[in-house]
Amino acid sequence: MNRRMLSVIIAVLGLIAIVLAVCSATVWRPSSTARASLAQSPDQHYVVTEQGVLSLVESDVEVTATAASADQPVLIAVGHVQDIKAWLASDPYILVTGLTDWDTLESTAVTTSCPEEATPTATAEASAAPTAEATATATTDADGCAVLENSDADPADSDLWIKTETGTGSATLELDTAGSDLAVLVATDGASTAPQVTLAWPRHVSTPWLIPGLIVGGLLLLVGVFLFLIDIQTRRADEQRRARAAERAARIAQADSVATVGIPQIGDPNRPLTRREQRDKERAEAAGEEWVDPRTGAVYVGGVQAPAVPQAPAPEPEELSADAVEASGAARGSAVVPGLDAETTAAHRSARELDETEPFAVAGEEETASPETEEMPAVEDGTAADANTDESDEEHQA
Repeated sequence: MNRRMLSVIIAVLGLIAIVLAVCSATVWRPSSTARASLAQSPDQHYVVTEQGVLSLVESDVEVTATAASADQPVLIAVGHVQDIKAWLASDPYILVTGLTDWDTLESTAVTTSCPEEATPTATAEASAAPTAEATATATTDADGCAVLENSDADPADSDLWIKTETGTGSATLELDTAGSDLAVLVATDGASTAPQVTLAWPRHVSTPWLIPGLIVGGLLLLVGVFLFLIDIQTRRADEQRRARAAERAARIAQADSVATVGIPQIGDPNRPLTRREQRDKERAEAAGEEWVDPRTGAVYVGGVQAPAVPQAPAPEPEELSADAVEASGAARGSAVVPGLDAETTAAHRSARELDETEPFAVAGEEETASPETEEMPAVEDGTAADANTDESDEEHQA
């Protein structure tokens, strides 16, 4: 795979990892508030939460009640579970039992009261006397459970509640339920259907993919950028290397062409030209320059063979006379004079032969020798020889 393409892919993967990590902490991050509502609007007059529902997520809970009509009164009453059930005695209600998911409350409709259920306390009986009387006259179903009927009682008139919140159209109550058995009762005026109930808890939402995603994405991005810079540097080095190689090849080709022209290598005329020789020939033909065929030594100018230059004929040898020999500087007395035939040489030698009858004389003796010495006869005895010797010594001394 191309190094540049690999670096781009790695850098893109790093950017994708960074974007996904940021999205996991922002766009895809769950809400920091868990807010759940009833799946549908209640069809009973009261909505009651079961014990422990208010603290399912956190101890701090926000209860919101919204009536079907904006001009209806809304009541949120906080009390103990037993007090709320004692007040409701013979009235049907919607019981919130938990969470179906983070957006929906799980609920069930309570419309009957079976005998195994616990009886209300004395306090509840005293405060809900009309409800107890209605229970005594209530009908039963096939299972022997009393069928609950609406009494249309207004919960705002009771003094069992620990805390209440009222409003028109809607009401909101914030409550801390840590370590308590508190529950809420939501209603309008008791004669109309109960409002829609929403419970909201603050919750801690973690983003486990943010830091790892940023680290991995950053590393991939750095690796991609590093590989991209390495690729740029490598490409630049390759371009410089190719430029140097081309320059060196041009110098070598120029040097080879000059050497070929200066010293043609003549070999087999039938051999094919090498690639370099063919390139030199084509370049010379294109430039109209001189090219020498290394096989035959023939010169081509612009692709056309130049005509051969005629050579001057060698001069024929001629007979030289003695005067010509003297003028040419031949040494007198040499046995053979170069360039002369046998007859001329013999004539030259005869002119240079010495007279054998004349004695040799040292240069200068003719001037110093006396006539007596030349005409002196030979002395036979030793006395004369000694005398002559003495005379000669005296002459030499003189």
